[in-house]
Amino acid sequence: MRKFGKTGRRVLAAVLALSMCLPLQALATEAELKKQQKETQKQLDAINAEMKSIESQRDSVLSEIDSLDSELVDLMLNIELLESDLQAKEEELAQAQTDYEAAKQKEEEQYEAMKLRIQYIYEEGDMDYLTLFLEADSFADFLNRADFAREIQTKDREMLVEYQETKAEVEELLDQLEQEKADMEALEAEYQDEQASLESSLAQKKAEEADYEAQLADAQAQASTFKKELEKQQKELKRLEAERIAKEKAAAAAQETASVSTGSSSSGSSSSSGSSSSGSSSGSSVSVSGGSSKGAAIANYALQFVGNPYVWGGTSLTNGADCSGFTMSVFAHFGISLPHSSTGQRSMGREVSYSEAQPGDLICYSNHVAIYLGGGRIVHASTAKTGIKTGTATYRTILSVRRCY
Repeated sequence: MRKFGKTGRRVLAAVLALSMCLPLQALATEAELKKQQKETQKQLDAINAEMKSIESQRDSVLSEIDSLDSELVDLMLNIELLESDLQAKEEELAQAQTDYEAAKQKEEEQYEAMKLRIQYIYEEGDMDYLTLFLEADSFADFLNRADFAREIQTKDREMLVEYQETKAEVEELLDQLEQEKADMEALEAEYQDEQASLESSLAQKKAEEADYEAQLADAQAQASTFKKELEKQQKELKRLEAERIAKEKAAAAAQETASVSTGSSSSGSSSSSGSSSSGSSSGSSVSVSGGSSKGAAIANYALQFVGNPYVWGGTSLTNGADCSGFTMSVFAHFGISLPHSSTGQRSMGREVSYSEAQPGDLICYSNHVAIYLGGGRIVHASTAKTGIKTGTATYRTILSVRRCY
């Protein structure tokens, strides 16, 4: 019996050594890969930040382009209206020039006619008045005839003055129209200069936009590369994690077998030790692996209560607790306050990924919560039928992993 016991202890020592070496090697590989993953994520975050900056600058340039386009459209409309006004002004000028020439012609014709009549009157002298006197039927008729002659002269003078005034008015209008046309042509030149400037600015901004689009395309290509690398790293992490957990489970199973063998070899030594062993068998078959000392202490403490009853609404680790009552009481032993609610506990501490889960972490499910032991195992107040027990962490969909210590 002693020989068998020593052999069992040697097997246990070998198993423990194996369980220490193999997972550590896997963890070292996982740690290295996680470091690479963090660096990749850091680069991706930097590229995403750069993309946001480029998009912001591009949007700013696009806004400027829209503004310049709007200004250019308004300016083109103004130029079009101005050209229309210029055409109308040229037509007014042409009409005014025609009116001026006509008024000038009328003035010259009237002036010539008046000169002829005045010349005739002066050349004929008093004979005209004598003729008027002799031909008159009476003195009153003579006066009427003389007044009529003077009236003709006055009318000639008035018509001449009228034509002169018309010519002057038309001439003034011509000057005004010429000045207005000159002003409009100067304004058109300014508009054309402004149009050239706007078109130059627009071309520059469009070149900037094209440059930002090229930068954005490059950044997006880099981001896509980093995302693919992250996916690749994540797949590799999952593979390594599954491999590590499988090795941990195999080591735990081997350890449990060795423990059973060792227990069998020493079962006859004393009845008191035998009863002690049976009293803790429920929790001793599962070990805590990895993690921090605080987390391991929490997990080991929780294992002490495996086999105790499940009581809905309960918080007693010995007389019965529900899932959140169990975790609340375990953590309270370490001075950590948790609410008596699985949903409330899902927001406590900080979240970590399941691949980063360590002993002592809370594994949160829908309306349920457990304590992680490592190696893909948990301890929890399961149901009224099974009580506080250990089990596989992934037996249900995990909603969150919380680290509260």
